[in-house]
Amino acid sequence: MLYSLHIENVAVAKNLNIDFENGFNVLTGETGAGKSIIIDSIGLILGAKATREIIRQGADRACVSALFSNVSKKVYELCDEYGIEYDEDDLLSVSRVITLDGKSISKINSRTVSLAQLKSIGACLIDIHGQNDNHSFMNKASHIILLDEYANCTTELLKYQEVYSRLTALKNEISSLIELNKQKDMMIDILNYQVNEISSAKLKDPNEEEKLNELRTRLKGAEKIIKNSSNAYKMLYKNESGISVVYLIEKAIESLGKLTDVEPSAEEMIEKLTTYKYEITDIAENAMDFASFDGIDNPDAQLQVIEARLMLIQKLKKKYGSSIGEILSFKEDAEKKLKSFELGEEKIEELRAEYKKNYQVALNLAEQLHEIRIKFAKSLSEIIKNALEFLDMPKVRFEIKTAKNEVDGKITLSQRGLDDVEFMIATNVGEELLPMNKIASGGELSRIMLAMKSAMSDKSGAQTVIFDEIDTGVSGSTSQKLGIKLYEISRGTQAICVTHSAQIASLADQHFFIKKLEVDKRAEAHVELLNNERRVEEIARIIGGIDVTEKQIAAARELLRQSKELRNS
Repeated sequence: MLYSLHIENVAVAKNLNIDFENGFNVLTGETGAGKSIIIDSIGLILGAKATREIIRQGADRACVSALFSNVSKKVYELCDEYGIEYDEDDLLSVSRVITLDGKSISKINSRTVSLAQLKSIGACLIDIHGQNDNHSFMNKASHIILLDEYANCTTELLKYQEVYSRLTALKNEISSLIELNKQKDMMIDILNYQVNEISSAKLKDPNEEEKLNELRTRLKGAEKIIKNSSNAYKMLYKNESGISVVYLIEKAIESLGKLTDVEPSAEEMIEKLTTYKYEITDIAENAMDFASFDGIDNPDAQLQVIEARLMLIQKLKKKYGSSIGEILSFKEDAEKKLKSFELGEEKIEELRAEYKKNYQVALNLAEQLHEIRIKFAKSLSEIIKNALEFLDMPKVRFEIKTAKNEVDGKITLSQRGLDDVEFMIATNVGEELLPMNKIASGGELSRIMLAMKSAMSDKSGAQTVIFDEIDTGVSGSTSQKLGIKLYEISRGTQAICVTHSAQIASLADQHFFIKKLEVDKRAEAHVELLNNERRVEEIARIIGGIDVTEKQIAAARELLRQSKELRNS
């Protein structure tokens, strides 16, 4: 259950602390006192959207934190999944901070979590029901979801949806192949042309363009290379005059050889010069190799060949990719497409056979879901009808219509099976059953939703249910019966209710009064846990308005006495 709530700098709530108890908790107060801020703040720790506008003027951040006790096994399973440490004997803490830059930080047990993780865990902690839920309840699409929740058929539904997902993928693949086959001849011509054009270029080396550019650069400087490499060769090794570096070294070696008998160090000099001679000879021969161009006899002619090759590569790059590697990949893909065309009809038939097989499996699973829904639709309809009769709708007829979706006599499957589910109601005797959105008033809708919540209080998984002004459009004895239903729900699930009804408030286990005070010339919301006497005063205020009379005080005491008897009965 929600054990305690702390709200800091959220609009008029500067610093609020509320300690809730298990059972039925009620919040009352004048309009604008801050009741909605408390509910909105609880929404923040459940992952609701937050903007900087909620931050109290003058503050640099807003903070909401809550402690939960005796949380469900599902919460601990999610904590394990998200890597959140916990002790099952301790309280679970949830907090959210919103800063002026519009960012928010969410934490569970001091561990930062994503908004998606916060929403996932929050859904298992608290279920907030407000007037917007009444309107969404009018949406027929929500009816099958509510029925499935009551029927607790999650396992069966997930099993069906797994097959249906495969069915959808197969259908899309078949449609894609059929559409592709419509353009088969044209596409085959185009693909053959593309493959042949790339194949004729005989591209093999992904680095060919880079190598060709390097060779082109050398060939463009062929005259310069030949002239200077030849000069280097002649000066170092051999020329027409017979005088070169090697020749002169040989003469120096010869001269030093004549000194070895009188100057022993000359021998070392001869060895060094001999080494220099061989190295210079190698350099000269390597320089001469520059002019050979790897056996290219006519550099100018070869340059023209390279230019033509590079132009061909550029042409292919414009069509098929930014590199030779991408061009070759394009060719490979085109060849695969050609092959798929060849096997297209065969592939379509294979997929159709697989689709048919999966469709039958999906249909069987959908039929099982249909039987489950029929069974639980009947029991849920009866529960809601009985609850509505108790809530002063004695002539009501309520039925959950569960029919198979059919088009031209053929069953159609959807994400949730084959069922068309709709809640039907007749509020007065002699009227035919009609969809709720055609006849249900605000007060009737509140009672229908409460009847639904009452039937499903142990199905949603949340251990705390919040009702925000569920008494809208309801008054008198009906309000008291709404209160009784809320009290009944709170016996199995902690219930928190924001109300303007004295009858509902009188049935609470804990009654909180929300008031707005002026502190330092600023409005601030305050929360007071009412004792018996203050509770009498507040219920009298709800009954009578601003000027409370002794008669209203007496009426409040009597209402509390009756409510105590009802709770004890």
